[in-house]
Amino acid sequence: MTVASQHMKRLYDRLQTVGYTKKYINSLLPDWWDDGIAATPAGVQQASLILGQRFGVRAETLWTDDVEPVLRLPQGIRFKHRHKIDTNDLSIACAVAHSLAKIVLKAFPAKPLPDFYTDAGELRKQLLIGKKWITFKDVLDYCLTLGIPVIYLQHLPDKAKKMEGLAFMQDGRPVIVLTQKRTYGYMLFDLAHELGHITLGHVTADHSIIDQKIDSEADDEAESAANRFALELLTGNPGCRIVPNGRNLNGHQLAQAALLFAEKHQIDPMHIALNYAHTQEKVQNQKRWPVANLAINLIAKEAENDQDVLRHALLQALDLSELSEDDHALLKAHIRGIAD
Repeated sequence: MTVASQHMKRLYDRLQTVGYTKKYINSLLPDWWDDGIAATPAGVQQASLILGQRFGVRAETLWTDDVEPVLRLPQGIRFKHRHKIDTNDLSIACAVAHSLAKIVLKAFPAKPLPDFYTDAGELRKQLLIGKKWITFKDVLDYCLTLGIPVIYLQHLPDKAKKMEGLAFMQDGRPVIVLTQKRTYGYMLFDLAHELGHITLGHVTADHSIIDQKIDSEADDEAESAANRFALELLTGNPGCRIVPNGRNLNGHQLAQAALLFAEKHQIDPMHIALNYAHTQEKVQNQKRWPVANLAINLIAKEAENDQDVLRHALLQALDLSELSEDDHALLKAHIRGIAD
């Protein structure tokens, strides 16, 4: 084994100690990468700088043998989790999100911190102008117009835990990260919830919020406030619980009822279906999620899924000419939605 390969093996091993698999590391290395870069002490530092930027690790903790590698996380991050999940399990996802946000912000037009509609009801009135109801794309476009990039994070190491939502300040600018896998409906409330955190001042330069689970029944004060904001924005009622009249509905019946209710109350029909399932579970202890998911698929039909809507909208908002070739390639590796 050459000196260079020995040095690179040590760097790879150090990345693996914090949770990055060799397969994941290889997936994000630039096309020109050659382990020979580490043939000299200066080369080891250069390789550490590149790896540190890509994987959210402090570079000096990679090249220094007598210290543990340290992840770069959003400033003031506060882990909130359920069911005794180890907070360290979320660190990798937060480090990758932080690294990706730095690249996105290089290409995202800089804007002054926006004046928010802190009253969700007033914001609802504005977003409803000329609309039947408020969709995921409507809330997404509002965020991007204000200067808040919304990033979809999917490409993570095998077995890495993911949060459902993350809101933080990066270089003085608010950022939202979402990870929802379900293709329709679910991401609308997730985004409105994270927007609520930013709008209501829960996110500052010294305080980030990570939601391992976005729980509409959370009793934490900040979580409850973000939930009320999201519900009022989407439905006009901060405590909205949708229940059917009479017997339980099957998927087709729920889809039809949701569309009728949507027209009357200006609420996205997919949110109506999910609200119905959640209410049935909490109030009547009945599992109605399969019915809600069937209804959502019937409502959505062949529409573009929420993840692709997000990716396309973000790319349209970016000036990719501001990125180096390496940063552009790294962004594409994340944006195209590959997963380890």
